Amino acid sequence: MKNSELTIYTVNWSSMLRLIFTLLLSPLMSTAQEALDPKPSFENDTLYTTCGYKIYVGRTLQIGNGTGKKGKFRHITITNSIAYSSLANNSILVREIKNVKISPLDAGSVDLTGTIVFKDSSISTVLLQLNFDKAIENEPHLPSELIVPAEFRNSSRVMLHQKLNKLFKLYVSGALNKTDYEAQKKKLLSEQ
Repeated sequence: MKNSELTIYTVNWSSMLRLIFTLLLSPLMSTAQEALDPKPSFENDTLYTTCGYKIYVGRTLQIGNGTGKKGKFRHITITNSIAYSSLANNSILVREIKNVKISPLDAGSVDLTGTIVFKDSSISTVLLQLNFDKAIENEPHLPSELIVPAEFRNSSRVMLHQKLNKLFKLYVSGALNKTDYEAQKKKLLSEQ
């Protein structure tokens, strides 16, 4: 090998050790984190949202109003030719659940086929893509697009889940050291 072909790499050992530590510790922390906070899941043909609300074939979903501009839905997408205005303040009988997706950041979506009854009593099939946790929780100052009983909306369980996730992400990114992370996590859990 000629000297001109030699490439020298410098290593920042502090960063390298932090990366190795994070890679080794992340599976352990993830397991502990999962035990502490609820996550959405799909088991035995039932979709369990973060707040514990269940979506299954035969369930009637109550749809509220869209929370986007001009009353459009932000977390519910109609994938066939049903008008958004006819979906608002209506109910849908779930006939099929497919393509359940739960991202590592716990943002979940599902494709639903349902039956909708219009105000003139006609019936039609509606195809939806539902970002279920966001449609339920939305934001504290906005109403839910998917209406659920009060015990499932903005519950302390969901709020704890969101706070623990944020805290864990700060720890993994290196913004919090282990001592601060553990202390803040303990404080959050003791408040429940």
